[in-house]
Amino acid sequence: MAKGLSPMVSGGAVGLLPLFTTLFLAIVMLLPIGSGVANVTMPHLVLISVFYWLSSRPLLMPYGACAGVGFVLDLWLGVPLGLNMVLLLSARLFVLTQLKHYKGRNKLVQWAVFAVMALGLYALSWAMMSVVNARIWPIKPLALQWLVTAFSYAPVAFFLGRLRRWAM
Repeated sequence: MAKGLSPMVSGGAVGLLPLFTTLFLAIVMLLPIGSGVANVTMPHLVLISVFYWLSSRPLLMPYGACAGVGFVLDLWLGVPLGLNMVLLLSARLFVLTQLKHYKGRNKLVQWAVFAVMALGLYALSWAMMSVVNARIWPIKPLALQWLVTAFSYAPVAFFLGRLRRWAM
């Protein structure tokens, strides 16, 4: 590694793989799937990607990358600016402080840790949206979004794991 350069830059294109895959999953997350009749709930693929990359290679997903992806996602989704930025930065903080407790454990443990973290982050986003809009938001759509995201972690993490093994 070159002196003074971040692992993202010194690793070349491979060092940017976590950022590029996260941005790709953000685009996939925003694709119109289904019809207006079949109100399909999309998992938060960016949160899954950030959790996966922080759990496996934390230096390749720094604070700036999390904040930048969150800001771009806020602009695309039309939510209050800073909402996804706060969620992704909170996810990074959670993973870096708790990584020593679940690193190297069973994949089921990592899935459970992700589900608990996502539940806390969705509760935080519900509270932030309720405060910003000055009314209590319904919990049912948020609970459905959390369930879809929690159950989507395993296949997305499998895909990211295969990609990581192939590229790195």
